[in-house]
Amino acid sequence: MTHRLLKCLALVLLVAPFTLGANTPATRSNVYKQIDLLVDVRHEIVSQYVEEPDQPKMVQMAVRAMVESLNDPYTVYISPEELAPFDKQIRGTFSGIGAEVDVFENHLRIISPLDDSPAWKAGVLAGDIVLEIDGASTLNLKINDAIQKLMGPEGTPVKLKIRHLTGEEKEITINRGRINVQTVKGIRRKADSHWDFMLDPSAKIGYIRLTQFTEKSIEDFRAALKTIEEQGVKGLILDLRFDPGGLLETACAVSDAFLEKGQRIVSVKGRVVPERVTLATDGPKFPNVPLVVIANEASASASEVVTGALSDNNRALFVGTRTFGKGSVQQVMALDNDEGAIKITNAYYYLPNGRNIHKREGSEVWGVDPSEGCYVPMNAEQVRKMAEVRRDADVLRAWATKPEASAVTPDAIE
Repeated sequence: MTHRLLKCLALVLLVAPFTLGANTPATRSNVYKQIDLLVDVRHEIVSQYVEEPDQPKMVQMAVRAMVESLNDPYTVYISPEELAPFDKQIRGTFSGIGAEVDVFENHLRIISPLDDSPAWKAGVLAGDIVLEIDGASTLNLKINDAIQKLMGPEGTPVKLKIRHLTGEEKEITINRGRINVQTVKGIRRKADSHWDFMLDPSAKIGYIRLTQFTEKSIEDFRAALKTIEEQGVKGLILDLRFDPGGLLETACAVSDAFLEKGQRIVSVKGRVVPERVTLATDGPKFPNVPLVVIANEASASASEVVTGALSDNNRALFVGTRTFGKGSVQQVMALDNDEGAIKITNAYYYLPNGRNIHKREGSEVWGVDPSEGCYVPMNAEQVRKMAEVRRDADVLRAWATKPEASAVTPDAIE
């Protein structure tokens, strides 16, 4: 009797959404059979297995398997136990190593360490494969489980075994910290510790680097623009290399600063999400200032939106390599009865030219391509040296008062 009741309840709860649309009787029949299979297997395990099974765990694993069948690392089930740490992460009030991660060839991969983060300071590089966390292999480790291992109380250590793009393997210990990163940076620190946004003072070439797109980024970005405007900027470089992305609203605001009113910035649409187009509204901040955007294979999500908006509208020259291809939009939906939540991909980003940014398995086209003739790759050694220079620039020194430090030469810029 209980077994039949479970089937009826499962059919009411799970099949109801299918009956609201234009589903054929054959489709509904297939759904009934699929749910029958799920309930029948559960019944046999609960009634016949040699030991008492953990029934809540069985349900959670069945849910996770459904989600994983989508083969989308960004769509995940969040259990009630995982929900509190997840809320901390998305609100930016957590502590951890500070890195954007995904899964590559069944191992955890660093998309990009966040600037100023413990991971960045420890020498973790974009593209690094995390082989072990605290001595445990990351092989086939789910991304949410990996994130939980990397997060923890501020000041506590976590030991990683990583493999660089060069093939070199090393073990490093990182002390977790509060992730509260300044996301808008210049070319160097001035003597007063503020960032210098003027790459070449004599030629009036400005330089602004965005390390992430947060709520505060746009405020700091506008302040940087005001600073170089007061200095009579005649050309601007916007550096988005290794920027893992962030808020779409911030990306649109950054793009809006350079585009003519009415120009398309990005569109978002999905199977059940109607198309939403974002257009420039404010008019360009520097209509006559030439603009160059630098991005690379570790520039993802919101940084791809900005790169695509500015290059597709012929507002900027894009120099670098094809971007990462993280062009999907996720929505977090709470489940009933405090059963956790599901973070589900429900739409994709599209460039002004209509190109879908997202990289799918087997894709040949994704992300944003550099402007014609502007493909400039970096090898692993160059990336390592750049990471050292960037980390070094964050250290406050008195070098800015030395005459040789202010000299602008091709070698100094490189």
